[in-house]
Amino acid sequence: MRQGVIESAPVRHRYFKGAQGAIHALVFSEHGKQPPLLLLHGVTGSAWLWHDVAQTLAASRPVIALDMRGHGESDWSIDHAYTTEDHVADLQAVISELGADQVDMAGLSWGALVGMAYAGVHPQRVRRFSIVEVEPSFGVDEFAVPDRPQHFEKVEQVRKWERGADPVAPDALLELWARQSVRHATQGGWCRQHDPFFYKQWPFRRDNHWGALPKLSMPVLLVNGDRTFVRAEVMQEMAKRIPNARFERLTDCGHIAPLEAPATLAGLLATFFDGKG
Repeated sequence: MRQGVIESAPVRHRYFKGAQGAIHALVFSEHGKQPPLLLLHGVTGSAWLWHDVAQTLAASRPVIALDMRGHGESDWSIDHAYTTEDHVADLQAVISELGADQVDMAGLSWGALVGMAYAGVHPQRVRRFSIVEVEPSFGVDEFAVPDRPQHFEKVEQVRKWERGADPVAPDALLELWARQSVRHATQGGWCRQHDPFFYKQWPFRRDNHWGALPKLSMPVLLVNGDRTFVRAEVMQEMAKRIPNARFERLTDCGHIAPLEAPATLAGLLATFFDGKG
């Protein structure tokens, strides 16, 4: 990154008709013989978290990163309809609008739960699926949300906060994410680019997806960082319950794998979606 310049890969913005409102997506590529690869982020994230991974994968396949309902540039829900099932309905609408017989998917955290729930019901529509950094059920209450700053006077403060949270993220990607994760606040300064609802409640914490695992008949790659709260033994147990799955760990990586280890994750995903692993 040149000093003072933040650059992104060429992307096209597309808005799909979701189940309740518009779902925004970053389209990194529309070319290639493989099925479209959909990338799903986690709570309080957005499509931009996948930027570097998507840029790498887009060299050989169609790649679309989605903003989940209530995040990024997708519409917010007036009645706070933000259950995993609500997001699955949006995902189903997006896949239907794409018109592809099958898609590939990679989901991070809540995005992986959304993909898991969809693929468990529609296994014939998913060719390959990667589950990144999530457990299928939770022992923490949905209202026990970690404290996070809601307002920043300057974007530089966003960058500093993100660097503290993600110490190994590449500088250029961290700068890009810091800029794209906020918008101008009505009172001045900057606020996060998601519904403030997610400062107080994470609905996925009530989920239990263990029953969906045996229904995932497609090849599945499970990915876990080596310095994260997501337990390796739980993801390994998940792999045992999925008919055709394997487990991989990322070195020196926390929970937000696309931000913290984009090159390594992209390499794993490229090999997996190419059918070579």
